[in-house]
Amino acid sequence: MKKKIAGALTALVTAVLLAGCGSQVNVPLNQMKVEKYVTLGDYANLQVKADAASVDPEELEALLNDVYLSGVTAETGGITDRAVAVGDIVVMDYEGKKDGVAFAGGTAQGARLTIGSGQFIDGFEDGLVGVMPGETVDLDLRFPEGYKNADLAGQAVVFTVTVHYIVPGKIPVEEMQDLVAASLGVENVSTVEGLNQYLYDYLYSDAQANYNNSVQNGIMGALMECCTFGELPEELVEDYREMISESLERNAAMYGSTADSYAMYAFGMTKEEVINTYAEETLKQDLAMQAVANAEGLAVSDEELQSILEEQAAATGYGTVEEYMGNISRENYRNFFMNEKVMEYLVQKVTVTENE
Repeated sequence: MKKKIAGALTALVTAVLLAGCGSQVNVPLNQMKVEKYVTLGDYANLQVKADAASVDPEELEALLNDVYLSGVTAETGGITDRAVAVGDIVVMDYEGKKDGVAFAGGTAQGARLTIGSGQFIDGFEDGLVGVMPGETVDLDLRFPEGYKNADLAGQAVVFTVTVHYIVPGKIPVEEMQDLVAASLGVENVSTVEGLNQYLYDYLYSDAQANYNNSVQNGIMGALMECCTFGELPEELVEDYREMISESLERNAAMYGSTADSYAMYAFGMTKEEVINTYAEETLKQDLAMQAVANAEGLAVSDEELQSILEEQAAATGYGTVEEYMGNISRENYRNFFMNEKVMEYLVQKVTVTENE
C-alpha cells in the first residue's frame, strides 16, 4: 500500500510540474552530484512481481450486457408486456408543471430511471410501479421544503409521465441483435461480435496499463530497497515539501475541495501529514533515478527536450512552449523526462515474474 501511495504522490508532484505552474527545485538534480546523497545497489538485476494482463470473462460479459442494453429499444428487446416493478429500468417521457405551467428542468424525453433508486422526488418512482408500457399517468407530487431550487421548494406540482418500455436486466448473448450493436455509434462496430471484441480490447488495454503500472511501482520499490541514502540537504527537502503542498492544493481545487479534505480522501491523512510523510521519500526516488541516469550515461539532450516540450504544448492547447512551461525551468522539465527515460531503461533490465 505504501508503494502505491508513494507512486500516487509522485503523480501529484508531476501534475504540478506538467501544468506549468507552481514550485520547482531550485537546483535541478541533473546539475547536482547526487552520489553524495545516494549509493546505488544492484539496480541492473532487480526482480519484481506483477499480475499478468488478462480479461475476466465474467467482467467482459457484464460489460457487454450493460453497453448493449443502453441501445435497446421497445422494438429490439425492450419489455412491453408487463407492468413496471421496483428494480426495473424504465424509458419514459415526462413533463413537470406548477400551476399548469411547465417549469425549467422538469421535462425530458427518452429518460432512463431505475425504479427504487431514489433519483427523483418522493412519490415519482412509487407512482410508476404498476404502470404498463404505453400508458400515461399524472403524478401529483410536492417538492421537499429544502429543495435546491427555491422556486420549487415545498411547491405542489404535477408530472405527466409516459412509460415507453422496460429495459431488461440481462439479455443472453445469443439473443442480442446486430442492429442494436450498430446503433450504439461505436466506430467500426456493426455486429454483436464486433462489439464484444471492442470491449475485450478495451478491458485488455486497461489490464495492460495496470500491469505496466504494477511493474513500474515494483521497480521503484525494489530500487529504493537496494539504495543507501545519506543525510539530505534541507533546502532540497523544502523544495519537495512545497511541490507536494501545491500539488495537493491544485488537485483539491479541481474537485472543489480543500487540500486537507482531498489529502484525507486520497491518502487518509491531513495535508501536513502527507507532506511530512512523503517529501523526503519522493526526493529519494528522484535522487535514485538521477543516480542511475548518471551511472548509465542517460541524458535528455536539448534537442530531445525541445521536441518533447513542443509535443506537450501542442497536445495541451498552448500556443508556444514558453506558455506551456510557465515559470518552471527547462531543467526541471528535463529532470522529469529523465525519470521517464530511466524507468524505460530499468523496465528492460528487470526480471518480472507473475504473481501466483
